[in-house]
Amino acid sequence: MNSFLVKAIVRICKSTLFRLALIVAVVLAVPAALGGYMFYTSRPTYLVKKGTESLRQGNLAGAELVAERLQRKGNDSAAHILRGKILLYQARAQLEKAPAPFPWEGMQRAAQMVLSGAGAATDPPLLRAPGWLAVIQVQQPFARQIPGVGRLLEALAEFTQVLDDDPWAAEATVLASECLVRLGDYRSAQLALTTLLARQPDNLDAHRYLAAIYLEVNATNPAAPHLREWIRLDANNPLPYRSLARITRDRKMGYPEAIEAYGKLLQLDHDDKERATDAMELAEIQIDGLAEYEQALDTLASVTKGFQDQPSFILLRAECLLGLGKVDEAKGLVDALLKEHPTLSGALLFRAKIYLQDDQPHSAIGLLEKLLSSHPHNSLARQTLMLAYRSIGDERRVAEQKQLLGTLEVLNKRIRELQPVVASDPWHGGARLEMANLNSAINHSDALAWIRFALASSPEDPEVRKTWTQLFGYQPSPFLRDFQRRKQGKGN
Repeated sequence: MNSFLVKAIVRICKSTLFRLALIVAVVLAVPAALGGYMFYTSRPTYLVKKGTESLRQGNLAGAELVAERLQRKGNDSAAHILRGKILLYQARAQLEKAPAPFPWEGMQRAAQMVLSGAGAATDPPLLRAPGWLAVIQVQQPFARQIPGVGRLLEALAEFTQVLDDDPWAAEATVLASECLVRLGDYRSAQLALTTLLARQPDNLDAHRYLAAIYLEVNATNPAAPHLREWIRLDANNPLPYRSLARITRDRKMGYPEAIEAYGKLLQLDHDDKERATDAMELAEIQIDGLAEYEQALDTLASVTKGFQDQPSFILLRAECLLGLGKVDEAKGLVDALLKEHPTLSGALLFRAKIYLQDDQPHSAIGLLEKLLSSHPHNSLARQTLMLAYRSIGDERRVAEQKQLLGTLEVLNKRIRELQPVVASDPWHGGARLEMANLNSAINHSDALAWIRFALASSPEDPEVRKTWTQLFGYQPSPFLRDFQRRKQGKGN
């Protein structure tokens, strides 16, 4: 029966009619397939993807040809998206090639050293730190421009052509927000992205950008929910875990979440340096927050040997040994560390505390005075020094340290009052400005950080811009409306 069927099929295949039918089917199928391919490759999504891939390869001409094709076919929104991407690509390239700013900060530090040196030796230490401001006031400040600002404005104009009810609206909003952030208008970017999330709660890019915006102004409370959503939507990306761990680690209620995030980081990070940083920060929580010394030692031992020999790791191991009652081992580690790094502030303070516990106040005083000569605003060191002076009956020096501690406490108390304000309100530029001014008297690097937060929060505030100029030695970049006015002026 099977052989009969085979022979019948062979006879059919040899027939002229069958051959003609096969030829007709092939002839008809080729145009259909070609038509299907042409339809697929002419779709706006395909063309935008193709143009974007050309940009990734550095082929601007190819991307521009695709944008022109989209425009000719009447796909205006897709054309706006791709043209905006081309302009944004050019702006990013200009930003990457931009020269570093003139090193005014280095000059300021040098001036601070001069002004707090021999000529100012009679001034109290707390009054020497702001001395560098005198030099800044007489500099001729200049505005630091944003490279590629013209391209950013043109890209923003392209993206804003796409309406909210358009299928391309979500991508346009995210890309426009990147332009706004690069132009320093964080608040407009936040409003646009928040509106987008109301329509698309699971939009990963919107959560990523909002988290970044809130962290850029140091508003940790609104940043945290977006970091958690980022983790939910992109669970294998280490970036949101790291940011979430760092903003929750300083709050007692946040320890469990921070520890969980660090644990995930240690699984995800394959770079030894990043793993070492994660382990060190986790160990600090285990030591200072939970007194889990054995667990902290295990955490510190989980990184490669090269990092375990770093001073910060050695000091943390010493803290663990001291907490476990192994005082001699802790002393041995820190004594060896001070031989190699005699000015290491953490090691000096640690050893001074042990000297005090061992009833050797004179040895403690020597180390503490050495520490405070280079870090005069270290409250914990001053408090320990006051106790050391009291143990030897030097009440005059106890009173001096008490007075200096009182001055520091006034500043620190106001800083503590402002911290919950800035953590919750991303657009309270005044609070960030006050934090910058308070820190300028005790911690120059923190003052620079806070004036950056203040400018991101309130870029048009004249007091913020004035203080920026005083701290950095050059004017901040113009704000968005100023950029737009200048561009309109040139156009006219």
